[in-house]
Amino acid sequence: MIVYRIAKKKWIKDLSGTGAKLTGSRWNPKGYPVIYCAATSSLAILEKLVHVDFDLLPDDLYIAELEIPDAKMEILKPSDLPKNWNKYPAPDKLKTLGKHWLIQNKHLILQVPSAVNPNEMNYLINVAHPYIDKIKLKKTYPFKIDDRLLK
Repeated sequence: MIVYRIAKKKWIKDLSGTGAKLTGSRWNPKGYPVIYCAATSSLAILEKLVHVDFDLLPDDLYIAELEIPDAKMEILKPSDLPKNWNKYPAPDKLKTLGKHWLIQNKHLILQVPSAVNPNEMNYLINVAHPYIDKIKLKKTYPFKIDDRLLK
């Protein structure tokens, strides 16, 4: 399966999960590295737009296409989550779920619904999993946010 991530050119090939480790996010507390990806490049862009002020968007964004194996995937559906799972700020319960998933280290991938568009999926990659070397960076390419989205 191909998944997508968006980042500054400097970080696009970095698959260490350090950014998420330093800041924490919806599905991981600080101190726990993970790579956040989306099912489509469009969703990756949407996820970027909801997390960065338009005025602060970098002008050197890239999209990476990653090939991930399907075999080692855990799936969380909205029915598995607290009622307010898609609110901002995210409920702490989601960080707890993500931390538990990372500590168990049973699955390379965690599929979760996107809070921005619950009809699409995001994929978290556990960088500490033994199968991390099965992730293949297929290609990267520059991406500029269309100015019409910034109105």
